[in-house]
Amino acid sequence: MRLFLFLLCLYFINIVHAEKGSSTVADVYKLSPAIYDVKGMGHWQKGSRGGQIRLVITRMEKQDEVFLQWVQWNEKGPEMVKSTIAVKEIKEQGRFKVDFIRRETVGHTRKIVLGLENLYDKTSTRAVIQVEDLGVYRCEFE
Repeated sequence: MRLFLFLLCLYFINIVHAEKGSSTVADVYKLSPAIYDVKGMGHWQKGSRGGQIRLVITRMEKQDEVFLQWVQWNEKGPEMVKSTIAVKEIKEQGRFKVDFIRRETVGHTRKIVLGLENLYDKTSTRAVIQVEDLGVYRCEFE
């Protein structure tokens, strides 16, 4: 019983410490439990606006859904999510789990490469995503 109370106290001390040490911990607590992975995948620029492109993967019942987000930045840092879209081609191809995430540059073109495992027959394929513009992408399979 003493060990349980000790561990419980440590748990609450860690929560209080984390909340005091970070101005964004409340945002982290708000994240959906379905969010499995988030990766920064490069930058975007459109006129005077710009920011980060991030890949968001959700997992429900072992199946992944893949989203792209364009996060606008100002001089202080991230300001707002400008656009969020599902990479619908992946879901349309079948039930997949993302095995790996990689950025590749071919020539001067940056691409996002996802290794996908088919949940039915366990075969592997690669989805190659190229961001074209704000809210616009192209996805091909290899």
